[in-house]
Amino acid sequence: MRQGADPHALGPVLADLLGVPVELSEQDGEALVLRDLPSLAGPPENPAVAVYLSDESGEGAQVLLLFPLWDARALGDLMLGEGASSADILDACREIGNVLAGRFMSDLADSVRRRLTPTTPLSTVDMAGAVISSVLASSPAGTRVSSLGIRLHTAECTIGATLLILQAETVR
Repeated sequence: MRQGADPHALGPVLADLLGVPVELSEQDGEALVLRDLPSLAGPPENPAVAVYLSDESGEGAQVLLLFPLWDARALGDLMLGEGASSADILDACREIGNVLAGRFMSDLADSVRRRLTPTTPLSTVDMAGAVISSVLASSPAGTRVSSLGIRLHTAECTIGATLLILQAETVR
């Protein structure tokens, strides 16, 4: 990710949006091993809310944000009040994904002097490993994967998520 956006610039953006402290922990994309990626967001069989965006051209960056199901519910409660519906929880996760993807793609576009326009966020609830494997399978050869751990701290809990950024060779 050092070749594109500054991941640590995302912390203040999320903190302003949510009104809680945010910690980001980067994992170097060079150190990620393909066979280990499905378990990057925790046990691959655990249910997660996944938010996916890509560059509209289909040739640029892809962003996948994974919230363990419990953390997605906590995020919904934080953003919308306790007892948020399943649909509202997906909306809250999509909003955070949209903010992160928009910021990342904007910074990346500036660094590569190319226009990158994020698609509308898609979301689903599925096993984390299945979602990651599906995105990887549809990525072009030579795609570089970077990961960012996100922790949102509230008075009641810590909400965790994993952000995967996939950069096609053409945008590096």
